[in-house]
Amino acid sequence: MAEGASDARLERASRLAAKLTADVSLVVLHRQLYNLGHSHDHDDHPSVLKRLHGTLMVIAWLFFNSLGNTVARYFQKTWTNRQYFGVPVWNFYHRIYMMACWTLTCAAIICIFIDLEGFEAHAHSIVGLATFVLVFVQPILGLLRPPQQQAQSAIKILHSLLGHAAYILAVTNMFLGVGLESAHISSTMYGLLGGAVGVHILAHIAFNVLEYLTRRKGSELDVNKDASVGILCALDTIFRPILTALFRHALQFSRWRKTTFMVQLIALYAFSIVNVVYVWRVV
Repeated sequence: MAEGASDARLERASRLAAKLTADVSLVVLHRQLYNLGHSHDHDDHPSVLKRLHGTLMVIAWLFFNSLGNTVARYFQKTWTNRQYFGVPVWNFYHRIYMMACWTLTCAAIICIFIDLEGFEAHAHSIVGLATFVLVFVQPILGLLRPPQQQAQSAIKILHSLLGHAAYILAVTNMFLGVGLESAHISSTMYGLLGGAVGVHILAHIAFNVLEYLTRRKGSELDVNKDASVGILCALDTIFRPILTALFRHALQFSRWRKTTFMVQLIALYAFSIVNVVYVWRVV
């Protein structure tokens, strides 16, 4: 009897020891993961989470937001005879780019809040929070479709204005972030950020020049090859040569718009990669 009770106590003690060992292992693992995100070397370099925050913001705003803005502004009347998943092609790409920007921005905010364990009030954090608020409401405004035409126009204008404001705030905040002492980022990144913004501005200038030239030729911006063929076949023979010339100009500028967009995409991709490299460089 005594021997059986002793064995039972020994078994309970063994189970308790195993449970304590498992609990200690979980605590150690949790601490190791925490240290991975908050690790600082002897020079107090930024943590992994801080660098992830900067990386996600660079990709979100220098690349995806810029492209989404371009598609919405200059390609609404391109590929009008095609749709993806029931929406115009331009709207499909606009949603893809902007949802990528929205997702990466939210992830970046989560990373920095975990790293700092709260909110620290200074210029970079305040501007960043204002940017996040604007970004968060943008998808809601973009999906709103009130029945009144005036309300639709007002929401569209508000959506556009807030989108531009968010981009300006986000880019401004990147410059502020580079200047933070705790960021330990080379001042070279000021020039790299300026280069990406310069590509964005030059692309808008190029698209506006192409838009002006197209209108000057008397052609419509919403003409593409598929639509032009169907229309030309139905025209009277007398007017066909004149309208063919007009359509040719439209197609020419349409190709230039697409080419300009590809150049913008490649340039922004390159600047984004280089900026990300500088975010992770040890200074």
